[in-house]
Amino acid sequence: MKRIKKVSTIVNVLSVFVIYPVVVFLLVFLFCTFFRLKRKKTIGIAADISTFFLYFSITNLFSFFFLKEIAWYLVIFSIILATIITILEWRSKKEIEVIPLLRKIWRLLFLLLCFTYAFLWLFGVIRYVLSYIS
Repeated sequence: MKRIKKVSTIVNVLSVFVIYPVVVFLLVFLFCTFFRLKRKKTIGIAADISTFFLYFSITNLFSFFFLKEIAWYLVIFSIILATIITILEWRSKKEIEVIPLLRKIWRLLFLLLCFTYAFLWLFGVIRYVLSYIS
């Protein structure tokens, strides 16, 4: 019985992180700031970790609002975007450094997913207000 309670607590915490990836960003940012890392590195680490949660959050929000699954579309979009960035990097430098390239792709995905999350969140607020008014 104790094991089930622990598992359900972990699932509840993770579901809060999926629903609110901003919380993940802020917690990681504060955690890294506590250990006195440089601000640029702290923001980068927080962005890297919260990108993972943004994937799940956007798919859940989209399926909640529009009753359609977009998880595979999001994965395919990410692969196409990574391919385009890799080709552009290869054309400009001829020698591809893998770790900086992956970091660049992941951070660009973070920005795109943040904008998408903000748009879906704003859409949900407007939709709720309009349903409340009418």
